[in-house]
Amino acid sequence: MDQEFSGVVFEWRGPAPYYFVSVPEQEGLAIRAAASAASYGWGMLPIRARIGSTEWTTSLWPKGGGYLLPLKDAVRKPQGLDAGDAVHVRLTFDALPRQQKRPAAKRVPVPRTAGSREPVTVEQLTIVPANQAAWEDLQAIFGTAGDTARCWCQRFRMLPKESWASEGPEELSARLRDQTACGNQKAQSTSGLVAYLDGEPVGWCAVAPRADHPRLLRDYRVPWLGRNEDKTDPTVWSVTCFVTRAGYRRRGISHALAQATVPFARDHGATAIEGYPDLVDGGSVGTPTTFTNAGYTEASRPTHRRAVMRIDF
Repeated sequence: MDQEFSGVVFEWRGPAPYYFVSVPEQEGLAIRAAASAASYGWGMLPIRARIGSTEWTTSLWPKGGGYLLPLKDAVRKPQGLDAGDAVHVRLTFDALPRQQKRPAAKRVPVPRTAGSREPVTVEQLTIVPANQAAWEDLQAIFGTAGDTARCWCQRFRMLPKESWASEGPEELSARLRDQTACGNQKAQSTSGLVAYLDGEPVGWCAVAPRADHPRLLRDYRVPWLGRNEDKTDPTVWSVTCFVTRAGYRRRGISHALAQATVPFARDHGATAIEGYPDLVDGGSVGTPTTFTNAGYTEASRPTHRRAVMRIDF
């Protein structure tokens, strides 16, 4: 199904800017009516958008009963688009036949090779930018239960007043898919890394410019206590999340991913990279050892259980 419409680019002014075009009500209703025929992982709509000669894959953001089309800088800037500019948009929504629907609750099986406690070395892993991974691989890593399947690595990227409950896993997973550009080899991925062991997807690490995380900049005090930092500096990167697939945990995969964040950020123009480990239990943000083994050093200790680990290039 194709929809064409005209709209005006608008900006949400938070710590980091986001640009959108509202999908008109009539086109939004048609998309919503057709959405029940599609099932893409967590129910995401496989939208392709075109403005001028630029076409890209993305996910519509449901808001207030309608939809917003997010405009990435990689799309917006080459065309010189800014807030207030009128654009003509073409959306292509490829609805799958009903008999091909894949239930969102279907559990991704853990391979028979999982379950070992043998430590994994960096040499045993293949670590690639997220756009070089398949979306199904990220789904396998995040699973269908627990916090990872609720958050989809959006904790620090959500906007004011948003939460896991208000947005839901379908919306949050759609955002991660948009951020990673999984399967788009031509995209410049600046969102994260995916680790493979013997061809199986086993780990994820979120690494991106610090300014791309509205909640990290707005509501989270750890990076800022006792430091004089420019929150909007796009050349400072952050490592905000590690996810290891069930059956592969406690084997050093997060440590290997942490090591890979350093050249990844440096090669994308970062002047510094930092992480915020938990001194008590690590969890999804990692432990201090996760970072020190990758060459990070402690920059500050703002609370009794959090540190800022950093590398300046």
